[in-house]
Amino acid sequence: MNYNSDKAIESSEQDLLGRVTFSKQLGEAIYKYDGKDGLVLGVFGKWGTGKTSILNMVVNEINYLSDNDDDSPIIVNFSPWNYSDKDNLIGIFFEDLRIKLKLHSNKENMKQIVKAIDQYSGALNLLLYTSIVSSQNWIIMLKYPLKCLYRYIRGKILEDNDLDKVKANLERVLIKSRQKIVVIIDDIDRLTNTQIRDIFQLVKQVGNFPNIIYVLSMDREVVCRALESVHDIDGAEYLEKIVQIPFEIPALLKPRLREIFLTNLENTVKTISDNPKIDQSYWSEVFTNCIEPYIETLRDVNRVINTFQFRYKILYEETAFEDMVALTTIEVLKPQLYQWIGRNKDLLCSTYSHSFSALFRDKSNYRTSIHEELKKLGINTDIGIKFLSTLFPVFANDIDERSVRYTSSNIRETMRVAQEERFDSYFMFDLGGIPVSRYIINSYINILPLDDLIDTITEINNNGNIEYFIDELRSLVDTIPEKRLGLLSSVILNVLHKFSQNSQFYMLSAYTKAEFLVYDIISKINDENGRYHLIKSVLENINKEQLGTLASFINRIELSHGRLAGKEEHIEKQLITLQHLIDIELIYVSKINEITQSEAIIDIRDFHMAFYLWECLDKDRARTYLNYILKEDNNILKFICAIGSKWTSDNNDSGWDFPLEKYLTYISKDTIYEKIQEFDKRQLNTFTLEDQIKLASFVLSYDKSESYRVDEKEALKLVNEWKDNKS
Repeated sequence: MNYNSDKAIESSEQDLLGRVTFSKQLGEAIYKYDGKDGLVLGVFGKWGTGKTSILNMVVNEINYLSDNDDDSPIIVNFSPWNYSDKDNLIGIFFEDLRIKLKLHSNKENMKQIVKAIDQYSGALNLLLYTSIVSSQNWIIMLKYPLKCLYRYIRGKILEDNDLDKVKANLERVLIKSRQKIVVIIDDIDRLTNTQIRDIFQLVKQVGNFPNIIYVLSMDREVVCRALESVHDIDGAEYLEKIVQIPFEIPALLKPRLREIFLTNLENTVKTISDNPKIDQSYWSEVFTNCIEPYIETLRDVNRVINTFQFRYKILYEETAFEDMVALTTIEVLKPQLYQWIGRNKDLLCSTYSHSFSALFRDKSNYRTSIHEELKKLGINTDIGIKFLSTLFPVFANDIDERSVRYTSSNIRETMRVAQEERFDSYFMFDLGGIPVSRYIINSYINILPLDDLIDTITEINNNGNIEYFIDELRSLVDTIPEKRLGLLSSVILNVLHKFSQNSQFYMLSAYTKAEFLVYDIISKINDENGRYHLIKSVLENINKEQLGTLASFINRIELSHGRLAGKEEHIEKQLITLQHLIDIELIYVSKINEITQSEAIIDIRDFHMAFYLWECLDKDRARTYLNYILKEDNNILKFICAIGSKWTSDNNDSGWDFPLEKYLTYISKDTIYEKIQEFDKRQLNTFTLEDQIKLASFVLSYDKSESYRVDEKEALKLVNEWKDNKS
């Protein structure tokens, strides 16, 4: 991976921010300055606005203009953050200046300047050393004696150590030499408050040396605050006394910054994914509300792009591009907002939950509460709420604001952060929270052959993740290649009977969702004849376990034609013509007649649906079969279990109903009750726990009104009593 360097540019050819003209003008102004007095220039700009890059281009311009000049300015970069001798910054400065000027000492005038600086620096250090001795600061004496003594001896050997005298000599030499020296001190705003104070004391004391131009680079606000904290003065006024000519870096135009960001982002994404899925309408909204408000400098751009590149490389197959860029932006530039979102998954991902709706019916009060929370975090609340409203539908002012991209299906399809199972991936690189990866799902849709399709969906179901898998497929139906439609629908129809029918209140079960999914997939096949032959092929190869699920599926087609139930349901599309439906019915009757000749079907999944369709299409054969198997007591118990229907209340109570019309035609209520009571409870474990509860529920409701409902907990209590008292 190639990361965008935060390193300052070295030349105008690398400039992305349009600073070349400004830099050249500043460099020309410094080069053409012909005053003999010292000069202090200030280059002011926020952190990340390219101050160092501008200084590099200024130096390049000075060197360019003085290319053929025998007395070209000497550029000296002084790095104050490297100094540790904080008690003698002025001495350190002149020591640094002397060393750098010695590089040019082949000229006679430069030799004189270096000698004069040696004298001045030696006198300064002698003054420091004698002040240490006189103050009897023994700790400092132990720290500095050899260094100070060396500098003193060097200065003493060279000349007399009278400070005023050597200073005057240095000034004369500088004037006589006519050598312009440009001292650049960059990144002053990165220093500590005390160091910033020391730098300005240095400039204040030596800023009037002739032919020396000081260029100070800093963030004005940071420096003013630092000076105020250590001097208890007005920082702005103090700066005005030191800096003679201020240069404000021109504000970077947003359109240019936007262009740089988008170009870098596009280049980054291309190195990771050949075909990223981007909803241009949604991306436009995300960029406007979630990214652009926070990007203010080129440094912001580079930091966000670099972090995004790292995260997206790991997560691009499991996350939405738009949401990943938005969240990366605040992770880098507004971490307090990023952390707040990460802590509030339950609120942010509950858009469609019943409990959430009940809890936050008063949307205005809810938004006010969030507004106050963001304010406490120091976040611009208007921008923060826009950010949240864009990524999380719960923050929309009203339902009318939610376009198609806010639907539950679209959020799942596009892998947005608002999807509860995917949320943690955006914050902890935790792919473990995703039950089935999008890579596996895409492979299922586009690549896997028949055997692998069956093995994969079976494994997913065995792992308890089938509902999530079906939800994912339903959201991606429109992406299934036409040539794969028949294969996928036939596989799901063949394994449908294995899926759970249990569901929470107001929620569809995996089984029901899969039924809808198959209907949707087959609907995508454009050729009606192709749809018919697909259903026919599946039906001709079913076993007894699939009789109930195929009956349920055929019944959906029946309803779309207004058959059997006597009314037409609101189903988007009739999958097959009426004539083809009649052909399908005949095939189903033939298969169930064939299977029941040798196998019992009373205990298959959805027996009630299989028998209902059979009875509608071939009443005599269906009833003859049922009357025959109900001669066995055990089958009577299986029959009542098969026709039980689950109910669930809004407080999550649940139980089983046994509608009279489903069994009174074949056997009386009294007979069923007697057979359950007579049943040897030692054989109870031959039934599943769910069927045991159904039997107990029937007994408990036997002498009650038809509207009476037995709670599952009450039925389970009776089951336990049976087991405790079995004889």
